[in-house]
Amino acid sequence: MRRTATVTLATALFLTALGTTAAEAAPRTWSTTGYKAVKANGTYTRTSTKVTVSGWLKDHKKNGWAAAVQFRATERGRTHTSKVYFFLNKGVPADLPYSKEYGKFFSSDYTEHLYARECGVKPNRARTTKCAGWKRVH
Repeated sequence: MRRTATVTLATALFLTALGTTAAEAAPRTWSTTGYKAVKANGTYTRTSTKVTVSGWLKDHKKNGWAAAVQFRATERGRTHTSKVYFFLNKGVPADLPYSKEYGKFFSSDYTEHLYARECGVKPNRARTTKCAGWKRVH
């Protein structure tokens, strides 16, 4: 009787652990807010050891700034901040209406919290950047 109970308990714990891992790894959606002319959204996958972000970037109009997005992952007081992601047009940040899939934006070993923010980049070689506040994704 004890062996049966032990095997049943061990099997239940194993299946529970598998279910948690699969649920953690299921893609979830994210999106940004901040600037009227910028929209970024997509999916992220989070496991106990890594978070990976993919998605789209959209610039609603030509206004002197190219649409951009940036990410930050945190864990136990440490941060990992991504570069600012944007598209180029003729070698400079693209200040024109578009909606394009960027693909994989960012991945980090820090998995406690994920943040995203919209940015604008001046369409010149200096690439001056201005960003909105951080929005918590998870």
